[in-house]
Amino acid sequence: MAIGVKLTTTRNKEKAKAKAAQAATAAPPMTPEREELLRPPAFDLFLQRIRQAVEETELPLGKIGLALLMVVVVSGGAYWFYSYNQAKGEQAFAEALAIYNAEVKEAPKEGEAAEDEPPVPGKKTYPDEKTKYTEAAAAFDKAAGYASQSFMSRYYAALCRLKLDPAQGIQALRDLSVTPGAVGQLATLALADALAAEGKVDEAIAQYQQLREKCAQAGNNAVVSPEVIAFALGKLYEAKQDPAAAVKEYAIAAKSRSMALLGQQAYQRLAALDPEMARQMPEPKQGGEDNTF
Repeated sequence: MAIGVKLTTTRNKEKAKAKAAQAATAAPPMTPEREELLRPPAFDLFLQRIRQAVEETELPLGKIGLALLMVVVVSGGAYWFYSYNQAKGEQAFAEALAIYNAEVKEAPKEGEAAEDEPPVPGKKTYPDEKTKYTEAAAAFDKAAGYASQSFMSRYYAALCRLKLDPAQGIQALRDLSVTPGAVGQLATLALADALAAEGKVDEAIAQYQQLREKCAQAGNNAVVSPEVIAFALGKLYEAKQDPAAAVKEYAIAAKSRSMALLGQQAYQRLAALDPEMARQMPEPKQGGEDNTF
């Protein structure tokens, strides 16, 4: 009897230990704090919603995963393609610009001695301007095929064609002059210069005036200074024998401080046309570097 009681007691103790161990590993009671800790993060919630959508639409989960993967691949591929094309476009534009800026070394004429100057490695030269600008135009046309370099490449291609065929170049510049931004301003300036060179004074004046309006609207984004436009208009009005209009423009250009040479030339023309007005203005300082625009 004593032995049976002892065995029963041992078994009860083992059962009690097992229950205690089970209770220790059981989840604690759910409280608001514990519920907050166990709430799934954002990505898990996203996956839960996807799974719920699959269950509601009876669409296989594999197809949903494939669609998400395609979105990631397409987005990454588009970015890579854009970066790749931008780099290729910049390279094509740089190569075309190198041709455009290449030196022209004409062959010596009969009886003239050839220049005893060794060629510079990597420096390309051309025997004449026609060959140079023909190659440059083709290179810029190629660069214009890349979206990142399209407008600027077309602008330089138009400048090349202006050297080869003025009528063709002028038409190309007309087409580009309506382009917004810097390229439109530069194309209008080149167009006005080309028309003036052909003696089409009234058309050139109209283009310079349009350029003035564009630059005024552009504000700080203007790439052509008011003084450059005023000096060009002053020369055209003077050629048109309209001294009053020329004096007005020269007075604007003579105030230039960023372009010393232009200011000096404008002041000299102003002094020739209206000495009294010139005396009332401070004469531009001599020297200093001149800028293109």
